[in-house]
Amino acid sequence: MGVSIAQLALLQIVFSVAICIFEVPCGILGDKIGVKQNVILSCFFFSLFFFLCIYAPNLSILIPAEVIYALGFALCSGADSTWIKGLIDGGGYKGSLIYHQVNAYKRELTAFMNTVAGALGVLIVLCMDNYQSAYYFCSFGFLVLVFFFSRVRGIGIASVSGSQLIGSSSLLHATEAFTYLVTSKIGLYYILICGFIVAALQPIFHFWQPFILGQTGVLDNATGKTKVLILGLCFVSYTLVKYLFNRFVIKYLMHKYAPMAITLCSLVLSAVVMFALLLVANSWAPIILFTVFHSFFSVPMTQFEAEFFKHIQQKNANTVLSIVSFLARIFGILALVLIGWLAKSVCIEAAFCFALLCICFVIPLNLAWLYTDKK
Repeated sequence: MGVSIAQLALLQIVFSVAICIFEVPCGILGDKIGVKQNVILSCFFFSLFFFLCIYAPNLSILIPAEVIYALGFALCSGADSTWIKGLIDGGGYKGSLIYHQVNAYKRELTAFMNTVAGALGVLIVLCMDNYQSAYYFCSFGFLVLVFFFSRVRGIGIASVSGSQLIGSSSLLHATEAFTYLVTSKIGLYYILICGFIVAALQPIFHFWQPFILGQTGVLDNATGKTKVLILGLCFVSYTLVKYLFNRFVIKYLMHKYAPMAITLCSLVLSAVVMFALLLVANSWAPIILFTVFHSFFSVPMTQFEAEFFKHIQQKNANTVLSIVSFLARIFGILALVLIGWLAKSVCIEAAFCFALLCICFVIPLNLAWLYTDKK
């Protein structure tokens, strides 16, 4: 609270630059010491980040906090997916629909937990009469996760044994992973798809609060506490609907249609709803449309990742995913620079027009992927 759009853009540029620096080294680290350790460390840094957020809008503290946040994301990026992939491959399911089914369950569980966390956050703000109390809650929650993951045992978490990789060059390991990516059509499609999705997510993820407040219009005269509660309820609404959508609709469709066809439909519907969201204003309808949009747009990223799992080896999976994430972050940085540069001369709706354009670019790439798979 109290941070302007331009300051928010600056903080997100710091975050994106920092995560670009940390992304690949953290991916190699995950292949070297095991992805479980990466996840534990990421939870610790997330906890520290939320604790530092209580000092907003002090940029001298928020900027280092964003660097810490980026380190947490870089450690976790790809690590959870690599962990899941290792368990699936160990069970002999490789090449089946299990990747898509597990990722659908992952989306479902994530949306459910986001709903619970969001509802608790709203209750805490309401009861404590102070939005900073929600930051304490988040910080404590991630410390609990540090303890929980440290107690998990009996899971083969490392892609390769530590001694096997320590004796080899980390640079060579990263080079081999990068070469694999750029020499295959699917790898190039996946890089571009992730890039455009990450670029589209920048305004959606970082600027949805002022956008929703501006589109509804009815909240212009609301107090700070009321805005926090309304936005919290909006968050709970779209995470709950996203959970129900993945719990029932996607599970049903997965038994009827090919996963990539479902992904294509979800992209088209996401673009249509985003277009409607830009047209409708001065009512509560944008909150409903934003909720529906999140349901549709929750599908593509994990579904593309699940399809890509079929084309990578477990021994360098975390590094491959980290390189893809690193390249996608470049798209994100360019998007944030553009938004920050235009923040004082154009309205926030322009950033969401940019998001719509990026979503539209993903659709032909989805079609090209389908065509390549058929060949």
